[in-house]
Amino acid sequence: MKIKDRLSLQFTILSAILLLLVLAGIYLLTIRHIKNDFRSRLLDRATTTAELFLAQDNLSAEKFRDVQKKYPQSLPEERVRIYNDSDVPVFINDPTNQWPKEVIDLVREEKSILYSEGERQTVGIYYIDNSGNFTVLASAVNTYGYGQMRQLFWVMFVAFLISVFILFFTGRLFARSALSPIIKIISDVKFIRSSSLDKRLEVKGSKDEINELAMTFNNLLEHLEQSFEAQGSFVAHASHELRTPITSIMGDVEVTLSQERSKEEYKIVLEGVLDESGKLNDLINNLFDLAQTNIDITEFENLRLDELLWQVKDELISKFPDTWVDLTYNLPEDPRKYTIMGNNRLLFIAVSNIFKNAIKFSDNKTVICKLYLQNSTPVISIADKGIGISKEDIPHIFQPFFRGANTFGYSGYGVGLPLAGKILRLHNVRIVVNSELGKGTEFLLFFAN
Repeated sequence: MKIKDRLSLQFTILSAILLLLVLAGIYLLTIRHIKNDFRSRLLDRATTTAELFLAQDNLSAEKFRDVQKKYPQSLPEERVRIYNDSDVPVFINDPTNQWPKEVIDLVREEKSILYSEGERQTVGIYYIDNSGNFTVLASAVNTYGYGQMRQLFWVMFVAFLISVFILFFTGRLFARSALSPIIKIISDVKFIRSSSLDKRLEVKGSKDEINELAMTFNNLLEHLEQSFEAQGSFVAHASHELRTPITSIMGDVEVTLSQERSKEEYKIVLEGVLDESGKLNDLINNLFDLAQTNIDITEFENLRLDELLWQVKDELISKFPDTWVDLTYNLPEDPRKYTIMGNNRLLFIAVSNIFKNAIKFSDNKTVICKLYLQNSTPVISIADKGIGISKEDIPHIFQPFFRGANTFGYSGYGVGLPLAGKILRLHNVRIVVNSELGKGTEFLLFFAN
């Protein structure tokens, strides 16, 4: 069932329930009024009968004439009897319509009674007169009142059905009007393809949920557009970077095979091919790591940052024996304060790549690394005295294959820092880069403990 149909149905059901309660309340109040009115008239009828036959000598002439005028106004199927203290009917004698002795005695005891037998209602009053005490009983059927109630019921029933019908179609119109912006959003989104991710949904000035939904879609489209552009750029750069060593290898081999060479010449060419193949292998490994760094948090474990830095330093010393890494700690005795949850292999790659860049772009000068706490947050500082990074290039250094304008002459493919940045973001590490051209660069890594 569509949302608009569900909304209109829910609106109709809720409104119908409320309308039914209102109509039921009106109907019950009307029935109560009709019954009370008839009982009042029936009581008045019994009192008028008693005054007509018993109180002539106690009423003024004018009052008695009023009683005489009221008496002929009988009720439907009326029965009236007057009994003396001996339970003998007086003034009105009709042996076919008599009340049992128990009812007469109850009237004398209660002074006034009211009860119903089916549709017939009966009232009884105990009338005290100077000529004696009498029991007056009157009964009648509220034929007109019951007719009114039946008529009211059918009028309300038909009105209820018509109202439900109107409510349902009104609800459909309301739901269609309320959901029309969403329907428009769905229609617009259907026409967005991978080739048209630059399109955006219309956002109006109001701050309602529909506009929030449109803005959310626009943000998603913007992220998708950036992702597709990054993917296209990545593929283009990767193809270019892979083509370079392959072209070099193919060129050296073709030139070598163009004529006979000496053993030494073949050896030189093969060494060049091996060197280019090593570069190609490193590039492929870096690209593979860059694409495979999405890990689940369940792969995280307790990791001491001081031990991680020692592992990185040992590897750097073996690979770059001419480089000195100055590693200093300023830590409390409790190792839990600089123990984090992370993946050891990935963090090793990330920190190692930052170190390798520092060594490469400082021409093997000393790299200073510090581990300390700042407001209970573990911080790793990696600083070099190399060529530095311009302020314009700093926002782009974590983009794949980006290389600064001053890096000409240095080997590399622009993959190491993007890989490190992606790994550190997976570990919720905040990265701050401070650099000055010609003086060096400092990377500050703030770890969430």
